[in-house]
Amino acid sequence: MSTDETPEPETVDEPGEQGGMSERTAKLIIAAVALAALAAIVIVFPYVAYFVAGILACRGWQKTSGWIGRRGSSDAKPGPDAGEVTAEEIVETLHEVANPNVFLADFAAAFDLDTAAARALLEGQEIRVRRAVRNGDSTGVGVHKDDLPPLPRSVQETPVGGVDQGQPTNQQGLSAEPIGLAGVVVKDGSETSRRHQVRN
Repeated sequence: MSTDETPEPETVDEPGEQGGMSERTAKLIIAAVALAALAAIVIVFPYVAYFVAGILACRGWQKTSGWIGRRGSSDAKPGPDAGEVTAEEIVETLHEVANPNVFLADFAAAFDLDTAAARALLEGQEIRVRRAVRNGDSTGVGVHKDDLPPLPRSVQETPVGGVDQGQPTNQQGLSAEPIGLAGVVVKDGSETSRRHQVRN
């Protein structure tokens, strides 16, 4: 064996080890420092942690409930046909679920329909369905409050309310005069106590 052939030591370069610490180690150190700072803030100001946790929990609940309310369930039971629902029922339901706008998913749930059938029902009555309406912090497809049709009024409904105690049942000669936000003044035409005759 000759002395000229001396084996050279093999150097194996490990990835990420050139020039100091690896990127993974640096991220672990930054995460540890951030956790230590967060723990120090919680120890010094514990109510800040409760406040932040409450905000995060509230936002999470709002997002989850909005997502559950807006998503159309494909396994929903078939609801009533569009021909079985009258225009009066549609308008009354829109006003019942308005908050102040109406999400399409809420309207569909009131009739046990899927959102496509509910949209067809509304468009069949020429009620505009917008791409984005807002209720609180949630936004979704629905009917804006400006597009809600007025509630149907009964033909037999009279402008004067029901007969109160002491009010005469004969309403011929009764007149109602609005007095601003306080209500109305009902005058009985048959009263003669304040009438004066002028003689010439």
